[in-house]
Amino acid sequence: MEVTIRAYDPRDATDLADVFFRSVRQVALSDYTAAQVRAWAPEPRTAEWAHGEASDGRLVLVAANADDRPVAYIDLEPNGHIDRVFCAPEAAGLGIASRLYDAVESAAREQRIRSLFTEASELARRLFERKGFAVVERQDLVIRGVAIHNYRMAKALDLTAPHPVTSEWSDRPPIRRSNSECRLHPANLDAAARHTRECAYLPHIARAQVPTTGTGSKVGLEGADRQRDAE
Repeated sequence: MEVTIRAYDPRDATDLADVFFRSVRQVALSDYTAAQVRAWAPEPRTAEWAHGEASDGRLVLVAANADDRPVAYIDLEPNGHIDRVFCAPEAAGLGIASRLYDAVESAAREQRIRSLFTEASELARRLFERKGFAVVERQDLVIRGVAIHNYRMAKALDLTAPHPVTSEWSDRPPIRRSNSECRLHPANLDAAARHTRECAYLPHIARAQVPTTGTGSKVGLEGADRQRDAE
């Protein structure tokens, strides 16, 4: 499949919601049970949901097919958190997620982000390990009454060393930063791991289940989105 890596456009919102739902419900079945993926994504998301998340200041890159329709996407928050990586079933296993990650890492380096961290599903864990991430810990969680797990992972970026990755996409706007964001300046992976705890960004797993640690992933688990879905 030929794809083009480009920045998110508001017209992509419906496709991103669709990619997310089909990725969880179909692609994630390689590593999770039917009950687990139903708990993770109990119903399709809306375009409004997708656009709301994609327009909150994070960088979102999509892989668009020949019709310029997204078949995969990834995002990067200003503090180095990779919140989502999803591929539609027809785009899975083709190296598209790897290309999206390389583009995001290049963007992170250009923004002088010193470290990246995420909460990865089983499938995403394998991608991130190939990209140099280390597992900080496994998280065993309960979403909508169903046991499920993901992995907190981190990678320090050496901004002084030459890096072979070159971004495929152009017209790159800077990632917006707020004055109150938790910035990451680790000297090593241990510092990156500490950062995941200190920032305590809890995007997608029910916060009541793990009140003191970072959770989430889409990359890994969309779970009880923002806790209220689980209640």
